[in-house]
Formats: sequence, C-alpha cells, structure tokens
Amino acid sequence: MKHFYLSLLLASSLLADWKSEMLEKSHQIYNETKDKTILIYKENMESTPLSKEERMDKAWDNVYADLEQGANYIEKYNNAPESTWIGTDKQDVQNDINRLFETIVNALIADDLLIYKTKMASLKKDIAQNKADILKYREKRIGAPKSSAVYTTKSGYDSKIDETHKENVILENEMRMIKDNLKKNFADIGVNLSSEQIDLLLTRVDGDDIIQISLVMETLKHITNQILALMQASKEELTQAKKYYGMHQVLLELVVYIQQKYIDKCNTVYLPKIDRMISDSANMMESTKFTMDQDEDVRRRAIYTKNLEAQALTHKVAKLYRNDIVASRDNMIEAQKIAKANLTLSKNTYQTVMLSADLFDLINESQNMFAEVSKIQVPNLVPFENIQMEKKYRELTESLR
Repeated sequence: MKHFYLSLLLASSLLADWKSEMLEKSHQIYNETKDKTILIYKENMESTPLSKEERMDKAWDNVYADLEQGANYIEKYNNAPESTWIGTDKQDVQNDINRLFETIVNALIADDLLIYKTKMASLKKDIAQNKADILKYREKRIGAPKSSAVYTTKSGYDSKIDETHKENVILENEMRMIKDNLKKNFADIGVNLSSEQIDLLLTRVDGDDIIQISLVMETLKHITNQILALMQASKEELTQAKKYYGMHQVLLELVVYIQQKYIDKCNTVYLPKIDRMISDSANMMESTKFTMDQDEDVRRRAIYTKNLEAQALTHKVAKLYRNDIVASRDNMIEAQKIAKANLTLSKNTYQTVMLSADLFDLINESQNMFAEVSKIQVPNLVPFENIQMEKKYRELTESLR
C-alpha cells in the first residue's frame, strides 16, 4: 500500500508538471501568434491604399448602372397614379427608389465606412482587451516566482506587460491614422475639424451617421463632375443630355433621402432614448434626496451626497447631449431646405428644358449646393469642459446604441 501511495504521489507530481509545461507552451504559442498577428496587421495597414481619384472612379463604376435605373424609376414615378388598387402607384415606385438609394449609398462608401466604423470598433476592442490583460498580468505577477523552469516568473510577466503596452501603442497609432484620414475627408468637402472635434464626433451616438452623410456628399460631388464631362461630350444631343440629367436628379433625390433618414433617426431613436435618460436621472436624484433626508447617520449621508453628485453629472451631460442632437437635427433640416429647393428647380428644368446646354449649366450650379449643404449639416462640435464630462458622454453613448 505504501508503494501504491508513493506511485500515486509521483504520478500526480508528473501530471502537475505536464500541465504546467503545457500551460507554458500554450502561453508561448499565444505570444508568438500574437506577434505574428501584429506583424500581419501592420503589413496590411502599410499596404498602398487607393488614391482619392482611384476611389472616386471606383465609386462611379459601382453606381453607374444604379443611377441609370434610378433615372428610369423617377420617370416611372412621374407617370404613375397617386394610388391604385391594381398595378403600380407612386408609393410602390417610391419604395423601389428608396431600396435603390440604400444600394447606392452602400456602393458609394462601403469601403470607407468599413474603415471608419468597423475598424475603429475593432481597434477599441483590442485596446480594451490589452488593458484587461495588463491588469491580469500585474495581479499574477504578485504571486509569481523570481525564477522557475516551469512557471511564468515575475520577469516573464514584466515582459508580457511590456509587449502588450507596445501592441497598444501600435493600435493607438492606427486609430490616429484613421482619424487623420477622417479629418482629410471633411476638409475635402470644405469642413475643417480639429483633432479634438474629430474625437468628439467619434464619441457621439450620431457620429457614424454624420460621417456617412459627409462621405456621400464628397463622392456625389465627384460623380456630378463625371456627369458634367459626359454631358459636355454629348454636345447638343438632347436625348443623351436628358439621360445624364436624370442621373443627376437621382443624386439630388439621394441627398434629400439621406438627410431625411438622419432627421427621422434623431426624432424617433436618439431623442426618445435621451429623454428617458434625463427623466430617469431626475427621478433617481429625487429618490436619493428623499432617502438621504430620512437618514441621520453622517457617514451614510456623505455617501448619499457623492451619489447625488454623480447622478447630477449624468443629468447635466444627458441634457447637454440632447441639446447637441437637437442642434444637429436642426442644422440638417436647414441643409435639407437648400437641397429640396435645388431638387424642385431640377425637376422643373428637366420638364421644360429645350437645350442640353441649359441642363449643363444647372448641374454645374448644383456644385455650389453640395459645398453649402456640406458645411451646414456637420454639427458644431464643442470640446468637453473636463475629463469627467467626456467620460460620462461616452457612457451615455454606449447606452444609446
């Protein structure tokens, strides 16, 4: 029996050593894979991206057929009855047009929006995970041996912490590059934003909406130039000119569509959620005050007071958030008035025009509309008063999504 226990003890010891060895090898494989992943990531990010001109030409190729289809839909809409029990009415055609608009928007900015939205979210997630790993390594380091052939040592955890810090530096630099590209995109449509304003835009719940609209406007300006070139080449051929003018009218309809989509989202999604936050925080403050007034213990009252301060900050930032969304929505409404006025003129000219030169002149004038509208519909981005407000703003954004 004695030999049996000794054998069992030896087997347990060998099993423990085997598990420790496997665990150490797992960490080693993980770290090697992590390093390779970072290297591949850097190589991908450092690959030569498409130039602006190349991106715009690609967008033109992606949407040309859809613009032609859109021009056909608009003609069909003009000839359709207001309503009918049998056949197609204006609402049916409008539904087809709206679906086509979604297709066009995705084709125009799918790659760029993927960079600004998906990539930023991925980078933030990786950075947060690395920070959590660093905290875990620090905790494990406390009980780690100074030297061991089996277990991770204190210096081993120091290396892990250092490597993870380095990875975060790389990831944060990639975030900075994306933000710089975003600044350039806004500058291309005549809107100059500081780094702080870009950070604020990315903090807001409607940030992706604003970015999407701005990218669309930038691309539509380029596509309009392409249509102008085609119209010039068509000389006085009115049939061809009207075809291109119909495609241009699709662009104007698209501007009004994406503006209305943002306005509706503010009214039906963002503002109702923020209003609930404001109401909930006000009720919580009232409940906390009532409970504190009933408690005579000095120490508990001190904690209640701190809770009230935190709740008051939430209430203040929520109201500030609401004001920001309302102001952005109102800016978009003003911008849409200009877009709608240009669209009305476009429709009227299309129905009455006799010469292709007249159509050309009107499209050329619409370029001024793109520039004016682009500047109006970007929100006024005022940097935060302090770090606490910025942190609370970010917390509310996560709750709103």
